Amino acid sequence: MKERPNENDEAGIDFPLWRLIDHTRYMIFRSREKELARFNLTPEQAFVLDIMHESGGSTTINNIVAMSQHKHNSISALINRMAKQGLVRKYRTRSDKRAFRILATEKGEGLLGQVPRESVSRVLSCLRPSEKRQLGVLMSRLMISAYETAGVHYPYESPLFSEETADLPV
Repeated sequence: MKERPNENDEAGIDFPLWRLIDHTRYMIFRSREKELARFNLTPEQAFVLDIMHESGGSTTINNIVAMSQHKHNSISALINRMAKQGLVRKYRTRSDKRAFRILATEKGEGLLGQVPRESVSRVLSCLRPSEKRQLGVLMSRLMISAYETAGVHYPYESPLFSEETADLPV
């Protein structure tokens, strides 16, 4: 079946490329899901624990929402499940009684320290270090464009994948 033409895509490659990116993301997710299953963690939970670790063990639901771009109610439900598992604790903030501060428990921090990242490394092992850097730069550019297209400000800058460092040795 032929691809439908798009007046903005002369080569007819945009949609097949999007499908490839989406399918690749899904397969990496599935690999990560299998890897985390033995720790009784989901990739989403590991992602939240990683955000919390990078934030010094504590963050807010709004920060997790901003970093993941998932809906607030989805993140809130995820945090509630993680609290029931003893991975995090929720505390109301003093300044805003509607807001919660999320802290990783010892169990959550300990689990994050045990969880391997081998599946991601195995998937990316087919690329040379310079190709990983180039991919990072291209994906960063796509991410910024996706945020702009969605009408959302892209608040993060990754010096690892900036255009200026793209050609530096790894």
